[in-house]
Amino acid sequence: MNETITLPKIGNDIAASTAEVEVHARYELAQNIMQGLFSESLVKNATVFPNWIENSDCFWYRRSSKEGREFRLVDASAGTNNVAFNHAALANALAKVVAHDVDPNNLPIANDVVFSLSPLALKFSAFGKRWLFETEKNVCRPLEEGMPEEWLISPDGKHAVFGRDNNLWLRDLKKGNEHALTCDGEEFLIYGAVGSVWGGELEKGLQARWSPDSKKLFAVQRDTRQVKTLPVLHHIPSDGRVRPTVNHVKLAYPGDAHIEEYRLVSIDIESGVIQEANYRRVPVVRNGWGFFNAGIGWWGKDSRRAYFVDQERGDQVFRVVEFDTDTGNTKILFEETSDTSIRISSNLEDYPLFKPLTQTNELIWWSERSGWAHLYLYDLDSGELKHAISRGDWLVRDVLHVDVERRELFIQTAGRVAGRDPYYRDIVRVHIDTGEMVTLTDIDHEYIVSQPKSYNGMGAAGIGYDIGDGVSPSGEFVVVTRTRADEVSSSFLLDRNGKEILKLEIADVSALPVGWQWPEPVKLLAADGKTDLYGLVFRPSDFSLDKSYPVITHAMNTGEWTWVSKGSFNTGNCNGVPYYDAAALAQLGFIVVQIEGRGTTCRDKAFRDDSYGWVQSISCLDDHIAGLKQLAERYSYIDLNRIGITEHLGGSSSTVQAMVEYPDVYKVGVSGLIHDSRLMAAPLEGDIFEGVSGPLSNHQYPEQLARKFKGKLLLMTCLLDTCCPPAGTFRVL
Repeated sequence: MNETITLPKIGNDIAASTAEVEVHARYELAQNIMQGLFSESLVKNATVFPNWIENSDCFWYRRSSKEGREFRLVDASAGTNNVAFNHAALANALAKVVAHDVDPNNLPIANDVVFSLSPLALKFSAFGKRWLFETEKNVCRPLEEGMPEEWLISPDGKHAVFGRDNNLWLRDLKKGNEHALTCDGEEFLIYGAVGSVWGGELEKGLQARWSPDSKKLFAVQRDTRQVKTLPVLHHIPSDGRVRPTVNHVKLAYPGDAHIEEYRLVSIDIESGVIQEANYRRVPVVRNGWGFFNAGIGWWGKDSRRAYFVDQERGDQVFRVVEFDTDTGNTKILFEETSDTSIRISSNLEDYPLFKPLTQTNELIWWSERSGWAHLYLYDLDSGELKHAISRGDWLVRDVLHVDVERRELFIQTAGRVAGRDPYYRDIVRVHIDTGEMVTLTDIDHEYIVSQPKSYNGMGAAGIGYDIGDGVSPSGEFVVVTRTRADEVSSSFLLDRNGKEILKLEIADVSALPVGWQWPEPVKLLAADGKTDLYGLVFRPSDFSLDKSYPVITHAMNTGEWTWVSKGSFNTGNCNGVPYYDAAALAQLGFIVVQIEGRGTTCRDKAFRDDSYGWVQSISCLDDHIAGLKQLAERYSYIDLNRIGITEHLGGSSSTVQAMVEYPDVYKVGVSGLIHDSRLMAAPLEGDIFEGVSGPLSNHQYPEQLARKFKGKLLLMTCLLDTCCPPAGTFRVL
């Protein structure tokens, strides 16, 4: 332990027993680890999030230390990494104009910093205002209020479009006059709205896009008029009233006839003519991304043709469609079908991986049609497939950067090297036309490249990071973090051929507890006796080979993203949530085991399809039990008579399912939040993992197996959660 914890006296002034002190100390230690999840109290500089300045090869990032944080400025071409500016000078300059003390080691700067070069200056927000700091003069002055962030400025800079009262409005930026472009918007028929399949809008930004010639808009109108409502009971209303209130949220469940949809239109800003696409409404699917935020719709370079991806409900049919914005005519260019669900990204929380090449009217399409995820090049004039960009028994995990001039892509692949953990990603340049590949990283590690919309960086903003692209605008440089679950991570600057230019950061893990045990990556066999599985084993800091330990299966049966971290701490999946949680539980005196069972993502399509048709079979509990038995044969200190299970921070149905299906194996369970696909928005789980018609066979839900329950179970839920409502837990109760 880092320190001795002294408990107050309890009861009749009797000191707490030694056992109580030890338990308290263990929980304190576990809590300290968990607090590192959305702060840097445990690990600093686990990764680097570069923010490229203008179109240069210079970027800035934030470095943390025990003293505080500082901004660093890297000139990739020169190979230099220096303090970006005089922090004390900025603190003094800001303190003068706000009449408030400012700590130079912890500048009160929000995550909307913008640097400029020649001369170096930065714009930032602090104390409720926007500021400009000129580094040459060491002067900080307030900036006038600019245009609202939500306005979309036309390419010619003459107009802005924005949302008001459920409609789209246009403002002449020179004259200042405004008028409505649409007038039929209403509460449940909103122009420019993002999807709300989580029970609310998780993204920002007006869902409309200007044509390249600034004469038209391509926009969506979200339609939830026929969607059923979910009642959400507020026992303690926020307005102070005593009487509970009910809020009704529009939310379609599996089996519902009507789900949230988009109407697609183009608007001529001069004539005011609204041209609807001659096509059925497009379903709002997984995550309810902003239609244009996610690149599901885009303009062609001729400012007449627009394009969109139609993802049919159930994700078994995808179509790429051309939209003539003058006539409204539409044409299906190509479609992809599957007997199981189709994906357009390996991680369902990330944006789709297809990339339009506007200047050449081509589309790079990501598909698992061969059984492995690869890239294909399509001609959008004809809808014909030109060729496969990549091929083989391995997969493309990410598309990091598109270099239009060189006709190259920066991508991440996995599973290309025999004998290597198939989840480890490398970094590769591939030529769009020839398929020629240049590998930039080739060591047995996970490599992370920052992407603003990646689920891996979800918590970075919570600890004060600005998330930028890892590849420079020029395509000459890449900022990469090399990591493994059992190692300290390190970040580097590489050139486009993989040559190391600079070592940027090595994670500071000096705050880890005394005796810290790095988790052990393990390779196991699935219950079928032939499929390789991969997992992690976590041990307490006071681990001893001479003791016998109870075991916790740390599972989450989700098909959205992988659960077992390949990197350490915040470089792990979901910003490290599974990693921190498992590490904290281990400190309580457990061996904690994570296994990526069959039916999960980021492997070949057959591996993922193993669970298709029944959500609760994802990450197959048989595989977890088989893995525990194999580990017990390797390690005598694992006690198979004391096995518990939890998904804790993640939430799923795995805990309750294990307790009722395998009551003789799992004796204790703690469920963080029950996921019941019947009670989640249709596009989130039910439609995509079971199909529109529902489960493919007559499976039983946990509450139907309650008679088999034997052990001890703790259930936790959230009464105001619209994604995973408490009804799922109440049904089990």
